[in-house]
Amino acid sequence: MCGVLLLDAHLKQALVVARSLGGRGIPVTAGSHYRWTPSRFSKHAEGWLHYPDLEVSEAFLEAIESELTAGDYDMLLPIEESTLDVVLGNRETFEALAALPFPPTETTAVGLDKRRTIEAARRHDVPHPETVFSDSTTVTEVESTLSYPIVIKPINGEGRHGVSVCHSRETLRRAARETIAELGPVLFQEFIPNGGECGVYALYDHSSDLRAVTVQRRLRSKPPEGGASTYRETIDDPALVSLADEFLSALDWQGVVMAEFRVDPRSGEPQLMEINPRFWGSLALSVSTSRLCCIVYRPAVNSPRSFRIAVTSRLAVCSPISSNYFSGRTRRAPSESFSPRHRNPAVSI
Repeated sequence: MCGVLLLDAHLKQALVVARSLGGRGIPVTAGSHYRWTPSRFSKHAEGWLHYPDLEVSEAFLEAIESELTAGDYDMLLPIEESTLDVVLGNRETFEALAALPFPPTETTAVGLDKRRTIEAARRHDVPHPETVFSDSTTVTEVESTLSYPIVIKPINGEGRHGVSVCHSRETLRRAARETIAELGPVLFQEFIPNGGECGVYALYDHSSDLRAVTVQRRLRSKPPEGGASTYRETIDDPALVSLADEFLSALDWQGVVMAEFRVDPRSGEPQLMEINPRFWGSLALSVSTSRLCCIVYRPAVNSPRSFRIAVTSRLAVCSPISSNYFSGRTRRAPSESFSPRHRNPAVSI
């Protein structure tokens, strides 16, 4: 069969991808290390693959390679960051069997590794929080460069896990020690007051040309001081798109990407917070306002770079979709609801 082998089918983003592609007649096989996932029972998924947990790496790799060989797929789509990292670590094997719509591994590492993100931002003059890396750096040296509050982030990690906002030397020392022990190297950053958080969610083709884009503004997050968005809207912000596009094009980006910015209310300038080189948690809003997923699979589609603005979406339940939902330990699965705040025209970028 031709079509897409979609991994991490327990995630809500995977269900969005399955619906978007399957709804356009593109065959989708959903796969996960969980046996019971929403995508498995979606009418838009024609097949199902239960594979070993990623922690059993050799068995996982063998299962995916075997399915790609037997199924004759066009494309392999990992969703979760840890799965993407492993797949790209075995890129030569998988690309011989199916397309991977991601940039070269070295470029992808700019998004997966926060140190490389900041180093790239410095090279290309993209505004970002002042940052100190943890290599042979003492708390005194950090304090000589940054003022409190100081943010500690693991160099590799997803979401807010391992992120601390420290208001004193004591909390800085403790957080640094605990985070390094658990997650490895960290970086220290100045705290940017929240003057608004926006993301540019984009797709680039193999020539690093921008093919699809949406801009989303966070209206609510969990936790409120910063984290995953639970309520957001699409907005028209051509200046932010231009800033992100110049940066990502300079990196020769290919495939999907999210560039997240926080506006510094002291200067009004957007500061780059991170790059996400995979499908994002609020993918449903991007797909509902543009043709992003279709173009991922069919990059030759001649589609205008436009999206509908003033469309909002909220996450009804914040706990992740997992096998717990189907085993009865969770009574509700997350769902996205959408509404136009007013008449929602499309804007072209």
